[in-house]
Amino acid sequence: MLVICMDEQIRRKFVDLKVTGQRFAISPEEKREKDLSLISYLNSIIENEIVTEFQDIGFCYWNISDNYALLKDGHSLFDNHRKFCEHIKNQDNEYLYWLVCDATQRLTLEKDGYSSFWWDLYRKAVEQNGDSKNYFAEFHVHRAALYTNNHLKISQDNFHCAKLNFEKLLSKTDSTSEYSFYKTIYLSLISRFSTVDSKKICELSRTLFEYLSFSQISNDFLVGEWKSFITPFDKRKQGVVGITSAINALIYCDNVKEAKDLYFDACNVGLPKNKYIEARLKDI
Repeated sequence: MLVICMDEQIRRKFVDLKVTGQRFAISPEEKREKDLSLISYLNSIIENEIVTEFQDIGFCYWNISDNYALLKDGHSLFDNHRKFCEHIKNQDNEYLYWLVCDATQRLTLEKDGYSSFWWDLYRKAVEQNGDSKNYFAEFHVHRAALYTNNHLKISQDNFHCAKLNFEKLLSKTDSTSEYSFYKTIYLSLISRFSTVDSKKICELSRTLFEYLSFSQISNDFLVGEWKSFITPFDKRKQGVVGITSAINALIYCDNVKEAKDLYFDACNVGLPKNKYIEARLKDI
């Protein structure tokens, strides 16, 4: 049997099939066809043992789950995620973070009645990694836990659990270079559930303005690779993601003037124009 490396044909095929930034540029039918094609391809890789390395197999499972999430098929996502759980059960506890690092997957599972499944995995990942130094993977996990939308709300118990865990992460990382980014995301997320001083969000996000002058550092990580979750964003990406999150949070909380000022000031120092934000500001 020919076993090929993730760095060769599989990577190229994955990039060809994966719908990323252009999801809004193609029709729903085309997106669905490509999502299903990628699921089929990744399943065939696992079943035919074309990939044999632990992280490569995990990459396949994660992306199968992710594409089921994009298809809003929580039942199939649940079935695949159980296989993903089985794959990592005898590995280092840090890999438990891999199971619960994506909000779209969580929301899709919750939509189809698997909320307890996801939250049990989340609590286990946190409990089993009390001494972990994988702060960025932990950040992804708490961010996914605190994310909400207008259709599905987090229960108060789950919200307080995730909020407390994120605050513990902030305490552990208050001397790291990512702290301002983490805190900006934290305040933006909890503003959807509780009152947060808009001035604090603005002031903190403005500390990220200097990051917009940095050059973006490219990497070769594919979506869903374990290394993509444990490697901190470069400074520019921290600035873009943090400031954008803050602006959206301010809009959601009806702090329109603050949102507009923050957005246009940030654009003047390097934030890319954001059609979604501009449409929201125009519609208010």
